[in-house]
Amino acid sequence: MNDSERERAFLEKLRTRLDAGLEELDPAVIARLRESRRLALAEEHKGGCGWFSLPRLLPVGAFATLAVVALTASLWFPMRRHTLANRTTEEIEVLMVQGNLDMYRDLEFYEWLAQNSETR
Repeated sequence: MNDSERERAFLEKLRTRLDAGLEELDPAVIARLRESRRLALAEEHKGGCGWFSLPRLLPVGAFATLAVVALTASLWFPMRRHTLANRTTEEIEVLMVQGNLDMYRDLEFYEWLAQNSETR
């Protein structure tokens, strides 16, 4: 006998005992049970499941989705700050030399100046 057969046998015994006990109940108790069942079924058919209804969960779900997207975007695309400490040595050398680039544009003038100062 496997688990599903044992479970079926247990449920069958339970159903038999409950049905036998139902016949012994007072008619007033049976009437109250039926009325409670009818009210519960009527409440279910009204719609909505209390707090877990779709109109209530929709804004909560939308907010959660936006929060996850914002977190993912902030982790996926980090803001990079280019500070001097993050630059490589080559970039620092270029930045230091950049002030002297004007001298290279007028290189011919400086060569002429050097030649003329030597001749004096």
